Amino acid sequence: MRRTGIDEAARETFDVIVIGGGITGVSTAREAALRGLSVLLIEKTDFAAGTSSKSSKLVHGGLRYLQTYQFHLVAESLREREKLVKTAPHLVTMRPFLYLVYEGDEYGMRMLNLALTFYDVASGEWRKRRHTMLSKEEVIALEPHVQREGLLGAGKYYDALTDDARLTIDTAKSACEYGAQLINHADVTGLIIENGQARGVTVRDALTGESAQIHGRQVMSAAGHWTDSIRHLEGDDAARIRPSKGVHIVVKKKDFPLNTAIFLTSPDDGRTVWPIPSLNDDLVYIGTTDADYTGDLNDVRPEPEEIQYLLNVANKAIPSAHLTTDHVVGAWAGLRPLVAPAPGESVGNTSREHAIAEGPTGMLTISGGKLTSSRLMAKQFVDRAVKKNRFKVAKSTSKLVPISGANMRQAEATRRSAIRYGVPEGIAAAWVHRYGSNSEKVFSIWRAEADSRDVVGPRGLTTAEVRYGVREEMCLTLEDLLIRRTSLFFWDEEGGLGGVDRIAGVMAGELEWNEERKAAEIERYRSTVTAHRFH
Repeated sequence: MRRTGIDEAARETFDVIVIGGGITGVSTAREAALRGLSVLLIEKTDFAAGTSSKSSKLVHGGLRYLQTYQFHLVAESLREREKLVKTAPHLVTMRPFLYLVYEGDEYGMRMLNLALTFYDVASGEWRKRRHTMLSKEEVIALEPHVQREGLLGAGKYYDALTDDARLTIDTAKSACEYGAQLINHADVTGLIIENGQARGVTVRDALTGESAQIHGRQVMSAAGHWTDSIRHLEGDDAARIRPSKGVHIVVKKKDFPLNTAIFLTSPDDGRTVWPIPSLNDDLVYIGTTDADYTGDLNDVRPEPEEIQYLLNVANKAIPSAHLTTDHVVGAWAGLRPLVAPAPGESVGNTSREHAIAEGPTGMLTISGGKLTSSRLMAKQFVDRAVKKNRFKVAKSTSKLVPISGANMRQAEATRRSAIRYGVPEGIAAAWVHRYGSNSEKVFSIWRAEADSRDVVGPRGLTTAEVRYGVREEMCLTLEDLLIRRTSLFFWDEEGGLGGVDRIAGVMAGELEWNEERKAAEIERYRSTVTAHRFH
């Protein structure tokens, strides 16, 4: 995956220019490229820098949305979940979930059984993954530490966990492999208007400060919670997005002994909240809050009262844990870019459906939606562009074509070869878990460059991985690497700061940073970690 220079892009006229490098934007670029269109995607900071690295890290139907009668959304999401299990097997992992039922809950065992039956059937895979209803005794046998008082039982069903940032990165890589051109760390500052229609964008490169005009036949905005600011560029000042803030906390499994993801209601407001054992088996994360957000879209961070809200959930789930802020390993906060609802509707009841609209200059905008449905959203978005512009394109194949890194047979062969060559088993396994079949490129660096075998960061992060991120994944800042490429920000107790000097040293060598730039990168990242740690 190579970053296109803005001067290089300015020499072309693209069929479509996609604004936004979250999961919806990169899925749109991939969809358009697969169908034979020439594509340029522009991201203001980095891929997955917004909502797409700060979600609940679930690929799911959204069982709780049945409470607000969003049956179509749930069924659609379940079908898309099954497609992602097949096209991104290295990143989408099916796991059991327990929906606990206590005395006084709004939904009892009978209603839950009905809801889970719908969930099974709507997925189209009910023969593979069928829910079961568990008695109180059966729940305690699986999870001996959960609150027993008032427990009636649970429904055991299945959904998937993912690394949301990696899913976004590998979808971007897939778009690039099929011909899309990508630019991160570049801000769209204006539209090129010809005869009243948007025919391109003005872009400022955040790394060099240079600006250029880039032409395209169709401008498409997938800017997430920055959607309204992009719409303002074409004179549309209406508020179309209602951001909802979601916070998660991370605790150690030894402090919060949980084996299975559980859904239960908050003791503070009755909302459904879920503690989930992470794909990193020694940790559990708990989320999420769901509240209107009116602050700075570029500076979203957890607040103490939000942390306490989630600790209250944890201590309701396992009272013997007695969790406090001292137990919180890390936290993250993100915004859901919900389509603005009717006046008076609460954010919790706001639909998670997406919307596609055409603005006064002909720019197409997609807003709302869920990570799980990103492929379908992208298909519908590109369909709209094709119809509007009468593009001659191939039939959509995105539901069948695996994303980059998805060849698990090759990934397993790489793991075995790496171990035979002397790569520690834990590191080889981490490569496959993170990069799938693209781990072969990490292994190639390890073999070719002896100094790439040094462990420079927590959780076995090697110089080879750092170099791979820079050379193959458009990794240009410490935050790019530690938050979105390797997720150390989320899962390491120090957020990766324990190795930050050595990691920055490797990046400096690759990117030719001087000492001033290196120090600035370290300080910026240290500030980000500090804002998300509470002890």
